[in-house]
Amino acid sequence: MGVRGLTTYIASNAERFLEPHELHDTDLVIDGDNLCFQLFVRSEERMGAFGGNYDHYFRAVVDFFEMLRKCNVQPWVLLDGGYEQCKLKTVRSRMLGRIQFVKSVRPGSNRLIIPLLMREVFVDAMRAAKVPFMRCLFEADNEVAILARKLDCPVLSYDSDFYIHNVKYIPYVTLNHKIYRKVMENEDNYKIEVLNKKGGKNRSKRVLLKQGEGHLEEENVQSTYCYLDCSLYTIESLIGKDDRLKPEMLPLFAALLGNDYIGRKILARFYASMKVGKISRKVAVHQRRVVAILKWLKHHSLQSATRTILNQVQEKHRDGLLRQLEGAMYGYNCEECSAFGYFGFEESYPSEAVDDGAVKFREYLAKNEVEESAADELEESDDNEVDVGEEVSENEAKSDEELSEEEEEESEELEKDTSPTAANTFIWEPWLLEIYQAALTPRFVVDLYHSNLYINYPQVEDINQPDSNELCYDLLRYIFVLLKSSKRATTFRYLTRCERVAQFRWLTFEKRIEDGVIFEPDGRKDLVLLKAAFIDFSNCKDIFKAISLLPVNMQMFFLCLVFWATKQTSVTPVHVHALIVCLIQLQMIDKRLPNKSRDAKVFQQNQKTYLDNQRKTFQKTELPPPAQPSKATFIKLSTTISKPEAILTYDLLLPHFSINDRLLRRHGELDRSTAHIYAQFQAVVLNIFTLNGLLSHPLQPIRMHECYNGLFVHNVYQTLKSRQDPLEYLRETVFRYSGTMFTIHRMLYEWVLALVPLLQRRSQSRTKSVTMVPQKVKEFVQRKKEQTKQIVDNDCLLNAKSSDDEDTDKDVEYNDLNNQFSQLML
Repeated sequence: MGVRGLTTYIASNAERFLEPHELHDTDLVIDGDNLCFQLFVRSEERMGAFGGNYDHYFRAVVDFFEMLRKCNVQPWVLLDGGYEQCKLKTVRSRMLGRIQFVKSVRPGSNRLIIPLLMREVFVDAMRAAKVPFMRCLFEADNEVAILARKLDCPVLSYDSDFYIHNVKYIPYVTLNHKIYRKVMENEDNYKIEVLNKKGGKNRSKRVLLKQGEGHLEEENVQSTYCYLDCSLYTIESLIGKDDRLKPEMLPLFAALLGNDYIGRKILARFYASMKVGKISRKVAVHQRRVVAILKWLKHHSLQSATRTILNQVQEKHRDGLLRQLEGAMYGYNCEECSAFGYFGFEESYPSEAVDDGAVKFREYLAKNEVEESAADELEESDDNEVDVGEEVSENEAKSDEELSEEEEEESEELEKDTSPTAANTFIWEPWLLEIYQAALTPRFVVDLYHSNLYINYPQVEDINQPDSNELCYDLLRYIFVLLKSSKRATTFRYLTRCERVAQFRWLTFEKRIEDGVIFEPDGRKDLVLLKAAFIDFSNCKDIFKAISLLPVNMQMFFLCLVFWATKQTSVTPVHVHALIVCLIQLQMIDKRLPNKSRDAKVFQQNQKTYLDNQRKTFQKTELPPPAQPSKATFIKLSTTISKPEAILTYDLLLPHFSINDRLLRRHGELDRSTAHIYAQFQAVVLNIFTLNGLLSHPLQPIRMHECYNGLFVHNVYQTLKSRQDPLEYLRETVFRYSGTMFTIHRMLYEWVLALVPLLQRRSQSRTKSVTMVPQKVKEFVQRKKEQTKQIVDNDCLLNAKSSDDEDTDKDVEYNDLNNQFSQLML
């Protein structure tokens, strides 16, 4: 959710609020979506404009959890679910900002766009690292805090909400990704070493710090442990040991600062009337609100503060604000935790019933009529007080002008439905709850099921074309039909971007049930209903028959590829070649070179001697004879790929993992048409992946980190698109050291071509258009050269007139004002 301004305030006073901490030998509750994004930012390094380098990101996530394991830290990860109704205004605002950024994004931009399938790759990485996780139905913050309190362990996140929750909180930005080893004889005699992350027991160690005199003898060592350096925050740092701010006031403090649910506009009058005395000029302007509210709340009880706030709010907003405060009380006081039981924990003793803050709040206010005298005296006592609220309210007025009337009306509608226990009263079907908590389907499934809503955040795509998810509208309708098989809802709303304009729009889709489609979620794999999604394909039976011939880890990838290539007429053989090359690289070459580097210079320095020797001894062999695709054929071919073949081919493909320097220049442009086509491919993957999950996985789920690297695919496409015969180029150049890999590539390409025969025609039409362009350019260059050759006798002049006009102008006298001797030339 986030509390505005609090992170900056804490960071500016870190020595006051944060304490150094060694993270080791403990449980750790992790805000999954926040960590997902933080690791993406750390791993991408200005490559986000190409649609996600999923293999690189996957390794970053696995390495992070391996780092925790070495420090004996047990992670428990909770993921966010769907959007609550009262948060839609914030969602629209973020959508608008993302659309505007997508419109102007350039390669190498420091700002990153979250790739469409990043969360699914994050989940795959956690499964690979054997990390326990659970997806919550809605926002996970409350579950994270409650689980951490029950386990008495820290929380790892970078969300200002946890400064308010009563938990031990480690801000992610304070966590050092180096592993330290502490060897102690006693408190006064110890040393700290930095460990190299790679390597086993013999990994290199570097002494960072030594405390005490003398040498540490092994027999005298009392304890040795590895840890991660970080900073720890506790609620006592904010409220103080002397309880300068009472704990029950913290939810109110968060609400007054503003969050995704309570807009500052509603509280503008309260800010203007708030008097708190003088605040030091050393406090930054944007932090004065935090200081002012803290000072104001210290002199109020919960009742008097709430009454004062409500009296300063317009009457039409009071009920909505009160419900929001009830929701905040519920979230901060509730101790119900579904994750506790999901992870297999049991209460050691029966937990006492906790009063529901949302239910008791109104009664609490009603019982205590008025204790406002002290508060009133405070507000009227000092004539020298600085009215901090006046400055705040001016800023609010400026921001409020940016809101349209339509947005205000929608926000008022949302205020009518903000019950804090809405998620608890909704009846969830057990089969859906089971697969959703296990993250077997994407998070948007809950939005469709609970709110009849789909939010389509734009990828890096061409804003002049329809959104990249347009190809999948029929798939999306079908997913909605399956989800609502036992419900009465017939329509859902779809939030997406407009064409050519940086704005969002709402669409409405109706529920369409195909004849013979009966969905009974009994946990059995249902390939029949998956085939029903391809009912409008004339060769539907042939597609699924051909799919069964492929290895199981490729089946969903090529099913998505066929759907995409059939539906999108702009897809050419070059687009398909690039995807197949990427698949071979990630699934076959990478698995034979597990410790390879993606840096071309580092790789060539480390492998220079080996590469030179292999090139000298390399003997070109004949290509294996063409064979029909089958699982046995793929196993036979893939197992014959030798390490020399893999490393020599990797050396040729390695430059495609780096951004071209030409694109990093100030005016470097992204090929938006190509980006848009591959964005459509990712949209197809997400929808078919979702459908497959709802049907209990009749096909093995796709692992995008083994199939797709956006930058690599874009670079391979740019390399191949200018070739007259891309397949021949691949044979003679890319796979010249491995006839086996080329055979696999050709087999997969011909498999696609058999199911999408129109691809060949698209290739011929594109070739014709390409051959016509150079002739026009050449003719234009020749004309330009002829024009530049026409120079007059006086080289200070450039004759731009035609030959017909020269005769009439011969007698015209010319006087060059910049040359005092020009008259002597006449």
